[in-house]
This record gives sequence, structure tokens and C-alpha cells, in this order.
Amino acid sequence: MKQVIKLTSMNGEPILIGVESIISVRLTKYSDRAGIDDFRTKIESRGAMISTNYVLESVEEIYELINQ
Repeated sequence: MKQVIKLTSMNGEPILIGVESIISVRLTKYSDRAGIDDFRTKIESRGAMISTNYVLESVEEIYELINQ
């Protein structure tokens, strides 16, 4: 299992997330600033506080990245 995975944030920039700090990964409804609803993958991870990131990869893709 990998220690860190590289994902793509909503604005197209890469982000790194430590696998051991991931709390949950799920598909969720996401509303952008224009009020347009879409479904995105939401990742909650722990650190000093809980961080939330929305990424372009699906839950299945994240699972494969972790378990390669």
C-alpha cells in the first residue's frame, strides 16, 4: 500500500494526500460559486483539524491508487 497519493483538485492543480490520514472518500453533490450542482469525490483527512478536498478522481480510481 502506498503512503501518499497524488490527486487532482477541482482547479486542476495536483495535491498530495497521506493515505494514513484519510478518514473518508465518497461521491457527493458539489455546488460551485455559480450555484451549478455537480457530483465530485469528497476526501476528508485528519491533521491538526479535519481537511476537506474535492477531487476529480472517482472513488474507484482512488482505491486503485492506494492499492497498487
